[in-house]
Amino acid sequence: MITIPKKVEYSIILIAYLAKNKQGSVSLTHVSKRLKLPYRFLGQLAGKLKEAGIVTSREGKSGGYELVAGWQKKNLYDLMEALGENKRMVKCLGDGECSRAAECDLRTIWNKVEKNFIDQLKQIKLEEI
Repeated sequence: MITIPKKVEYSIILIAYLAKNKQGSVSLTHVSKRLKLPYRFLGQLAGKLKEAGIVTSREGKSGGYELVAGWQKKNLYDLMEALGENKRMVKCLGDGECSRAAECDLRTIWNKVEKNFIDQLKQIKLEEI
């Protein structure tokens, strides 16, 4: 069964919280306490989300994180890619990782499953969360 890594799950929770917040920037300390999520882990995730152009941050007393304009256009695949979770579903689909690739009857099926999964992730916009 496919599982969603904690970093994807917590990032979605963070994005949803920021989307509901209408008061500007929110500190990660506040988010961590309010949502009972580990502060350091949130800090790592927020950094990746900032690099991906999903959140922005400000330092200082009234600083914190907020969503950037246009964040809604990003999709779940964009998020997973930003977090480094765009790995192959089946390891053997990677280039040169399977000595049986040329004669494998299942490779076509796994490629089809993976393509459909990625297509579904791309259809789910972050604004839907």
